[in-house]
Amino acid sequence: MLDANSIVTFSKDTLPIVELKSFWPPEDGFVWSAGKWCEVVFQYAVGTAQPHDRGELVLDFDSYKSPPALEAQNVFIYLNGLRVGARRMNKRVTAFIEFDPAILKPTNVLTIDTPDAVSPATFSGRDERVLGIQLFTLQVRYFAAAS
Repeated sequence: MLDANSIVTFSKDTLPIVELKSFWPPEDGFVWSAGKWCEVVFQYAVGTAQPHDRGELVLDFDSYKSPPALEAQNVFIYLNGLRVGARRMNKRVTAFIEFDPAILKPTNVLTIDTPDAVSPATFSGRDERVLGIQLFTLQVRYFAAAS
């Protein structure tokens, strides 16, 4: 179960504390999405959200690129079915994405849509895997309004 202090990391030797769907097995320090979408399912303990509370999704991630043919990828981010972010990824970033914490549930689904995902083999690479995002860390934070 995640809380505001949990930072999800990835390594070959340790199972992550979240459920990964449509990802390749973790590598050293990151995990690649497998195909045009992926999901991270996680448990989160949060109280009743108040009107001025805020949530923040922190993603340290990149996308597969092969310039000049694929210089960036479009990335669309959904939390429990609601779109919370979108960006054109051309380099590794740490994204801070605010959302209404009222959408958090005991079990949550973070969906990342990468419609431009492609195999490196398309560009004369040897890797046949279809790669979308490269996820290094994930954190879901909840900030209660000051009383």
